[in-house]
Amino acid sequence: MEVKDCKVQLQGTVYIDSIFLLNLVMDLYLLALTAKLLGKTVAYPRIFAGSAVGAAGYCMVLCLPRVPYMLKVLFGMLPIGILMIKITCKTEKIRELLRGVGYLYFSSFCLGGFIIFLKGKGGIFAGHGDSIAALAGLGFAGFAVCSKAIGAYRKKRGEHFCKVSILGDRGLLTISALIDTGNGLVEPVSQKPVAILEAEEWENLKLWMRPEKYKVIPYHSIGKDKGLLEGYEIDAMDVKGSMGEKRYEKVIVAIFRGKVSGKGSYQMVVPPELSA
Repeated sequence: MEVKDCKVQLQGTVYIDSIFLLNLVMDLYLLALTAKLLGKTVAYPRIFAGSAVGAAGYCMVLCLPRVPYMLKVLFGMLPIGILMIKITCKTEKIRELLRGVGYLYFSSFCLGGFIIFLKGKGGIFAGHGDSIAALAGLGFAGFAVCSKAIGAYRKKRGEHFCKVSILGDRGLLTISALIDTGNGLVEPVSQKPVAILEAEEWENLKLWMRPEKYKVIPYHSIGKDKGLLEGYEIDAMDVKGSMGEKRYEKVIVAIFRGKVSGKGSYQMVVPPELSA
């Protein structure tokens, strides 16, 4: 007997309420991780609101008829992810918003990989690994591990960065700064250590640009044997780092005509002597 063109079609039942609940729980984990990666403190109601929008959006996209799954993900989930970050983290700048979406999908990849790893580890969840309770529990375990890893990373990174506050033309100006242990720049007369600030930020500090506070700082760098930096002495500078907050008085800050960070993650370089 010969059988030709035999086709078997498998059908299953999808419960949309279960999908919504599972995505709601997972989105809670993912948005909490994303906010932590962005360094933002977010209230729980905003995380819940973003998660509810994400879960509802996923269910709507999933129900679109005759649309390939990859197209649903590309043209459906990306806008939903942007909306989730906008609601949860209240991002205003496009760059920060896109970075948040990137963190969201990176967290999703890590959490999903962690769940798959645990499900396949020794058959512990055999027969129950696909239930909402089991997946939510595995997701929480992954969330706890990822959250701890992010905390350790931010703590280590915080040892190299700080926040600098200076009184500016329109009030207190807060600047992200790198603590550079290799910065040996000093003002030649007073021998005080010198911080370096981008010229763009100096546009907000013109009140300090007075003749009696003017300084000229010679420097040496790779690719240029020697040169001169203009700078000014400011009355006080508050530095907040991993070890606390400290105020420094009569600080000399040099003006750098360019970017001190290629990625724009910080706008100032301070020597260890001026770190908290």
